[in-house]
Amino acid sequence: MKEITDIIKAYQKATKEKKKTALATVVKVEGSSYRRPGARMLITEDGQLTGAISGGCLEGDALRKALSAIVQQENKLITYDTTDEDDAKFGVQLGCNGIVHILFEPIIETDDLNPIAILTALQSKRENAVLVTLFSLADKLQLGTSMLFRNKPILSKIPKSISDEAIKDIQKVSENKLQHLRSMNSAVNRLMPFWSLSNLQFH
Repeated sequence: MKEITDIIKAYQKATKEKKKTALATVVKVEGSSYRRPGARMLITEDGQLTGAISGGCLEGDALRKALSAIVQQENKLITYDTTDEDDAKFGVQLGCNGIVHILFEPIIETDDLNPIAILTALQSKRENAVLVTLFSLADKLQLGTSMLFRNKPILSKIPKSISDEAIKDIQKVSENKLQHLRSMNSAVNRLMPFWSLSNLQFH
C-alpha cells in the first residue's frame, strides 16, 4: 500500500507543478519477473519515477512509452519479452525469464474516473478492496484502471456488457483473499479485454 500512497503524493506534487503524468501498471506476467501483476509506477513528463514495475530493468524504456501515451492521450499496452536476447536493446540484462505486459495510462485530470482518482478513493478508507484493470492482448483498445470494489462497486467505468462477468471474478478474489486473477469471457467478441484484479489488504 505504501507504493500507492507514494504514487498519489507524487501525482499531487506533479499537478501543482503543472506536469503531465502517466501510470504504468504490470497487468500480466508469463514466466518469472521481479514484479507481479498489480505493481505500479507513476511517470512524470520530465522523467521522475515513483514506484516500480521491474527491478530497474524496464524503467528507462517505460519512460519513453509513458511519454508517448501522454502525448497521444491514449492508453497503451506494451509487451516486454525478457526471454528474447534482443531485449539487450533496453541497455540492461533483465535477469529474469518471462514476458511482462505493462499498461501505460495518461492521467487526465478532468476525468473523475482517472486511475489516480480511483487509487485516491481506495486510500480514503482503510478497508480491503479489489482494483480492476481492463486490458486486451488482441486489440488496440485498452480500458485501463476501471473499478474499485468493496463488497460492491464503489467507482466503475466497466462496460455493462462485461460488468456481471467481471464482478463474479472480483468476488472470488475478494472472498478468497487472492492477490491476482486473470480471466476472459469467451462468450463475447474478440475485443473483450482481460482483467487484472489486485486484492489489497489493509492490516
